[in-house]
Formats: sequence, structure tokens, C-alpha cells
Amino acid sequence: MKILHIYREKNKGQIGGVEYHIKYLAQQQQKLGLIPSVMTYSLSNRDYLTVENRNGIDWYLLEIKDPIYKIAQQLKEFESGGLGFTITPFDRIRQNLRISKKLNLIKDIHPDIIHQHDYLSSVRLSKKVSKKFMIIFTNHYGEYLFLKKTKITRYFQQRFLAHFNAIIAPSHNLLPSQNNSYFIPNGFDTDGFREIGSKEKLKLKTVQKLEEKVVFLCARRWAPTKGVLYLAKALNLLSDDIKQKSVFLFAGNDAEDFPIYRKQVQAELDQSVGVDFRLYGNVDHDGLIPLINISDIGVIPSLMEGMSLFSIELISCGIPVLATDVGGLPEIIKTNENGWLVPQKNAQKIAEEITRIVSNWPDTNLPIKTLEFRKKYSWETIAQQTLEIYKNVNKHESINRHWNKTRSN
Repeated sequence: MKILHIYREKNKGQIGGVEYHIKYLAQQQQKLGLIPSVMTYSLSNRDYLTVENRNGIDWYLLEIKDPIYKIAQQLKEFESGGLGFTITPFDRIRQNLRISKKLNLIKDIHPDIIHQHDYLSSVRLSKKVSKKFMIIFTNHYGEYLFLKKTKITRYFQQRFLAHFNAIIAPSHNLLPSQNNSYFIPNGFDTDGFREIGSKEKLKLKTVQKLEEKVVFLCARRWAPTKGVLYLAKALNLLSDDIKQKSVFLFAGNDAEDFPIYRKQVQAELDQSVGVDFRLYGNVDHDGLIPLINISDIGVIPSLMEGMSLFSIELISCGIPVLATDVGGLPEIIKTNENGWLVPQKNAQKIAEEITRIVSNWPDTNLPIKTLEFRKKYSWETIAQQTLEIYKNVNKHESINRHWNKTRSN
């Protein structure tokens, strides 16, 4: 069975949760005997196709020439401000206007099933290809939640989703109430992300001169929906005693998009006198593992979140998570079991929880049972559940084709 995964590349060269989801899912599907490939597309200043073979899987990197590409890139600087809600839909519309090269490439690949991993950017494309191909949609994005807010947007959303053979969501808040909808959580790399012993952690922290500190890690892209600004504000609210006992590690601070927001977060951190914070830039998953291994607490201050891959990786390593109670985070994080939840957009509550954790450390540390958690979120489990959906869709389509043929005769 040939599977083609499709998604929109957000920022050229930057790897996020959706990209890793596709990477590991495709690798596991290959082990199951399927033939996966990946098509990613982005608007660019040129038309160009690059084909890469990554561990036996073909990746088609399609650049599509956009006449207003330079102007659109300049507008993105204002996306973290009041223009954000205008610029983002504008970007989605532009993606839908240019689908001919995507269609031609899909026809050349000719998969048995298309597995789409983006939403509004591919509405027109997916409607077109659904006439000739079976198409599965995994709903990773908060765009779905925005469209649930009003009666008119719910109407359009219903039409946007009608042509999919099946819909998968990694959290229940992203799951449509349709008969062909299925909940399958995100998976994670169980080989790379593992719990280390207390002696090994102490040794690693000592090398970084962190053995006397409670180490917090926030590995989030500096984008408005990630809420990093509220964590930065919270650091200014900490007492001198708490500041001396803690260290805050940040990764994801070098993302090229949202430059205004990035400056806001940096300015807030620069004002936090006495706070030991360290910036690690953009790190890939291999670079994230050493940071998790020297950390005591993970922080996810998001304003919007589906099923956070970072939270799964942290908990699988035995690291409790301080997070906001938004999206799919409460489905993963249980207070006083594997972390703590606070309201979104509330720097004061974040500061209070950090203070409580640090003041009573190590008594506030949580002994997490990682074995069952790792099994539930392993890629072996996720890929097998996804395969069952493929089989059901294939079977249903075969019955429909037989029924239509019988009626025509």
C-alpha cells in the first residue's frame, strides 16, 4: 500500500512537531510493510522540486513561485501584533490559489492513500484529489478550534471536512463529531527519549554547574500562541531567593518568524534582574535530549495547543511538566501525577507555581510511572492504529465501488 503524507512547510529548514510526527510515522509504516513517501510544499520566489531519500523514504520538497512572496515575507514581521489575524488567513488563501503543481506531483506519485497533515492551506487541494484518491486527514492545528467559534465558521468547517474518508485527531478537542473521526495521540521516539538515573542526571548537571539548582526547560518556538512571553514575565515576579535557586533554559528562540514577538520576549528576559536564563537557539530533537537530561521541570505556557509532543517527551523521560490548561494538555498532564496546570495568559500564576516547586524541592518532584506512558505513546502503537484506519477506509471504498458498479449494471 503506497501512502503519501502531505503537509505545508511552515518555515524553510525549521523542524516542528508535525514534521517529526510524519517522519517517525513514515519510518514505522515502512517497518509494517507499507510504502510511505512525503510531499511538503512551500511558497517561494521560484518553482523548484527537490527529491531526497531519507532512510529509504522519498521526500518531495516542492517550492511554488508566489508573485507577492517578498511582500508577504515583510508582512510576517507584523504577525505577532494586531495584523496577525489578517495575515494568517491571507497566507492560507494564497496557498489554496496555487495547486496545479501539487496536483501534478500527486498524480505522478500515484499513491493508494493520501494522508494530509495540514488543514486550511490544503482545503482546495484535498477536495480536488478526493475525487480520485482516498484521503485521510490528521488534524494537528488550532485552526480547527478558531472555526468552531461561530455558527457561520462552523458551517464552512463542516464543508471543509466533508470530503475526507477519515479524520484523525491527536487530542479530543481537535476531534470532529463525525462517524469517520478517530482519536490517535501523537507518538514519540522511545529510543532517544528515555529516563536516566538520578546519579547520571547529577553528573550531567554538575558538568554544567547546575547541581545546586532546580532547572526549568522551555523548548518552545517563540511565537505568540506558545505563550513564552508569559513565562518571561513570570520570571520578573520571582523573589531573589527563588531566582538564586533556579535556572531557566530556553530553546526555540531563533525562529525567523514573529520577529516583533521575539524582541518582546527578549526584552522581558533582559529586564529580569538576578534570573539565570540561558538561550540555546533552535535545537533539533537530537539536541533536545541533552537539555531534557539536565532539567528537572518542563514548562509549556501555551495559549493554544493540540497534543503537545514536547510534553510527551518530557514525561517519558520522568520530567514533570508545568503547563497551561489549554487544548490537549489536560489530557496528558495530570496535576500532582506528572505535572501541574495553571491558567493561560497568567504570569502571576506561573510565578506562584514556580515558587512553590522551588521552595519545597525536592519534595515537590513527582515520581512518574513512565513504562505504561511509553507504551501508549510509542510509534509502534500509533502506526498500528493508523494502519487499521487505512484498512477500514480501503475496505469501505471497495464496498462502495462494488455497489456503484452493481447499480450501474
